Amino acid sequence: MDGVNAAESLRSRSTGREHAIDGVVCMIIQCQSCAAKYFLPEEKVPVHPLKVRCPKCRAVFMLAGKPEPVPVGVAAGGAPEPAAPAVEIPSPVSVPREVPVPESPRPARGGKSADDRARRLARVLVSDILWYNRERRDAALRDGTLMTTLSEDIKKSWELYKEKVGPETAHSTNYFKDALNEILANGQQVF
Repeated sequence: MDGVNAAESLRSRSTGREHAIDGVVCMIIQCQSCAAKYFLPEEKVPVHPLKVRCPKCRAVFMLAGKPEPVPVGVAAGGAPEPAAPAVEIPSPVSVPREVPVPESPRPARGGKSADDRARRLARVLVSDILWYNRERRDAALRDGTLMTTLSEDIKKSWELYKEKVGPETAHSTNYFKDALNEILANGQQVF
């Protein structure tokens, strides 16, 4: 698809309809990912297409620029356009100014909850410890010195985990400890 056709395609999907709210002509912009609708005053509609981020789902989509005015009676190709039959246009419907926000908390990126992200991060960090220290881990597990042998690596991973998920989540859950026992201690209850 060439640039002109792509821009025209985006314009037809993202510009929506115009509505007057409190006497201000607004364009309805709709996110292509979550279908949230937003009202953009006509004077703020960009001249050229622009990438925008949806405040609700954080998806990026193209906002088409202002369409170029086409003289009445002239088609886009420059040839005169046949007269169209008269069509009655309904009056604008009263549309709320803001899209209602769902009452449930928004899940973290990727549709996963904060708990899922914390659990997954713990497993990734502990897997990294194992990946870079497999021989030391095997010997320490055999000798019963796993905690002391890998304490520095475990401490670094724990600090990073607390930084990423927050101290409250880190201290109120057992995700990191469970990952240590399952992955690093090979299923034994060492930690």
